[in-house]
Amino acid sequence: MPTVVDTVVLHYFLVVDRAALLLELLEAPVGVPRIVFDPDDGQADDAMVSELRRNIRYEQRIADTAVPTNGDDTTRELESARATAQTRAVRLRAMDGLVTDGAIEVIDLTEDELDLVGRLTAREPDPSLGILVALDDGEAACVAIAVARGWTLATDDGDALRVLDHLAPDHPYDRIRRLLVRGATDGLVTEAEANEIHEEMTRAGFWDRVRPFPER
Repeated sequence: MPTVVDTVVLHYFLVVDRAALLLELLEAPVGVPRIVFDPDDGQADDAMVSELRRNIRYEQRIADTAVPTNGDDTTRELESARATAQTRAVRLRAMDGLVTDGAIEVIDLTEDELDLVGRLTAREPDPSLGILVALDDGEAACVAIAVARGWTLATDDGDALRVLDHLAPDHPYDRIRRLLVRGATDGLVTEAEANEIHEEMTRAGFWDRVRPFPER
């Protein structure tokens, strides 16, 4: 069964330089809605680009920020932040190559899927969809594809998973921690490596603080 992947899952596997692990776990090629990543929007204004392109530009702006040259602690912190942002921007740009190589397939939504996205992102929640708050565009597009095409959904958005369960009970899905556990179970990484990857993701902003494996 193909998998459709949202921005959060892609973002954190990319920024820790583990895209290859993600693609092996999900059996590439995987699908990504164009709103999540559009390989053709590199010259568009910020308001018009896809979600991952926006993330790339955010990191690059930090990397390009001027740093004072007085050499104090603040300067060193800023230099460290710039270096980290530059590394993340480079890793996120790997999306272009993954699309070109065919490991990631950019998905254009059908009219029915676009209609569902509109309902999932509407300001007034539709209770018939099991929705409490409007979904972001990327998550809504991923849910629409998963439901309409029967694909597995890879996301760490709790609202998106709640809607998925309402629209398609027992539908297959993956979350980051679950993927890391499977990576260790399948022998792709060790349990210690899975925990290290998860910890690096949390340092990059991932909100899940529960390790894939307990400390031994």
